[in-house]
Amino acid sequence: LDTIGTVDAAGALARYAYLNPDYLWPQLETTNTTPDTQGLTAGSLGHPLIARAHRVTNDLELRGEGHLLLVTGSNMSGKSTFLRTVGINLCLAQAGGPVCASIFSWTWLRLYCCIRVTDALDEGLSYFYAEVKRLKVILEAVESTNPHPVLFLIDEIYRGTNNRERLAGSEAFVQALQQSRGLGMISTHDLELTGLASGNGRIRNAHFQETVEAGTLHFDYRLRPGPCPTTNALRIMAQEGLPVPPGHATNSQAQT
Repeated sequence: LDTIGTVDAAGALARYAYLNPDYLWPQLETTNTTPDTQGLTAGSLGHPLIARAHRVTNDLELRGEGHLLLVTGSNMSGKSTFLRTVGINLCLAQAGGPVCASIFSWTWLRLYCCIRVTDALDEGLSYFYAEVKRLKVILEAVESTNPHPVLFLIDEIYRGTNNRERLAGSEAFVQALQQSRGLGMISTHDLELTGLASGNGRIRNAHFQETVEAGTLHFDYRLRPGPCPTTNALRIMAQEGLPVPPGHATNSQAQT
């Protein structure tokens, strides 16, 4: 059965490669690796499940144990999709398949994600508690003695609790990750977290943003350096007919 399973998996990857001849065979780095060179480098990285006509690609350099990228951005700007893009391409690379990129080189990484957390009524787990348990698994993984470092992808950390405790908890979690053998990306709506990068060589900020044209939001899904300068939640609420404070929707921080 193991042999049949292996052949079946290899056949699936072979078919995937055949159907996508323009995809890249990634390069695994196995020599002269150090804690500072662990990670991945990708160029024109895209999500293979997004139609080519609509796919937007981005470059990514993520290297060094204890290093992380804080990704901020407005709603619907592409944060979650980009985290998934990195995760699925790493899975394809480590399974022996081609990746949706023009450049992809990496050291072997253990992938841990906190992206799509759900509550569990049968177990009595709220959304927040389920998220806490998932983050605990990630923290234990990055602190383990496994020779391969962890690549963590965390989407909107601690979204299930109030602003004050979310910010305090997020800051503490990020500081713990910096002292570990992990590296990765954390997306957040808490713009206050971007201040952690000030004077800290292990934390970088990046963002996605939108523009407003004729009163309509437009997204280009391009990853840019630095913290996000725009917000759009109230504008989206107003567009869908929900009540917002007078003047707030039209005075959105979204750039024109």
